[in-house]
Amino acid sequence: MKARKGLFAVAGAVVAAAMLLAGCGAAGGNAPETSETESAAEVDWSAPALFTQHDGSVEEDTYEPIPVDEVTEPWKVCVLFPHVKDPYWLATNYGTLVEAQRDGLEYQLYEAGGYDNLDKQVTQMEDCITQGYDAIVLGAISAKGLCTQIASALDKGIPVVDFINGTDCPDSLENPLFSHALVSFHDLAVTTAEYLIDHSEGGDRSVGFFPGPEGAGWSDAAVEGFNSTIEGTKVSIAVTRRADTGLDTQLALIEDSLKAYPDINTIVGVDIAAEAGVVAARNAGVQDSVDVFAFDIIPGVFDAIVDGDAVGSPTDYTVVQGRMAVDQAVRLLEGQTLRSPIAGPIPEMVTAENAEKIEYTLMFAPRSFQATFQASPES
Repeated sequence: MKARKGLFAVAGAVVAAAMLLAGCGAAGGNAPETSETESAAEVDWSAPALFTQHDGSVEEDTYEPIPVDEVTEPWKVCVLFPHVKDPYWLATNYGTLVEAQRDGLEYQLYEAGGYDNLDKQVTQMEDCITQGYDAIVLGAISAKGLCTQIASALDKGIPVVDFINGTDCPDSLENPLFSHALVSFHDLAVTTAEYLIDHSEGGDRSVGFFPGPEGAGWSDAAVEGFNSTIEGTKVSIAVTRRADTGLDTQLALIEDSLKAYPDINTIVGVDIAAEAGVVAARNAGVQDSVDVFAFDIIPGVFDAIVDGDAVGSPTDYTVVQGRMAVDQAVRLLEGQTLRSPIAGPIPEMVTAENAEKIEYTLMFAPRSFQATFQASPES
């Protein structure tokens, strides 16, 4: 097992990918034709990762992508996301897209428009199955809401990679065609809670907690991780408000909570909530007395940390997760046995002290990147 070296070794590779796709596609469009696609095949994005077995045992090592010359076909991969209306899911779009281009795949992305649209995502997944896609990368809206569709895909020999959000489908769990490319949101929230406790230096914290929609596996996991970590400490939750991750929705929740609970001195939440929290605190004139934390990171939160408007957030290296998801799908299609059924990058806390030392495009899509729904080996 290799020692942890941090993710900076990946930086050059992902920077090369960023240059490759920096202007890639208008919203709703296809990836443009480019002679640089061949260069993507040369990118080595090997990354420090955690490999987790079904029994819970974890090994820390380097995740290495499949060599391009081992990809035997232009496999058709269907990618399903809850939405692409915030930078977090744009980063997943970017990561899955650039890896599909690296491997010479047919890439199709469908997004459901938000966490309230489970029925739409169910239909989209059923369409991917009936249309004969070779593999599915699934960012699930609901932990349990797509278990029937997952089982259907696996029964037809279609690999499914559970991506980012996590699922809870026991009947499919140990199917060799079912894998997981993700970082536990439970662990991310624990990381934030532990940093908050240390940062508070024994002082009392009254938290407004905004962890995202109830029923979404990642959000429920974050709630459990944060709550269990602060138990018995001087960090207490004044109010928890849960809803879709739209910016306007989260801003309204936080503004209302700051009015109803004037003792709040800390805002903790999902990335969009933290970004909204900075605005809400400023609008309420309490930015000097309310600290803002996230348990996952997007560019707005990153910029707020650099500017001193937010304290910190762990990064789950979202772009790298996207590349891992596609890599797992390709390996399964090529008949390979995965090293572990669950793999994800090693998270790292981002604060003002280290924010500008971490390569931007390990975490996020290039700032000029727009949602890109289709790509083929010729594009």
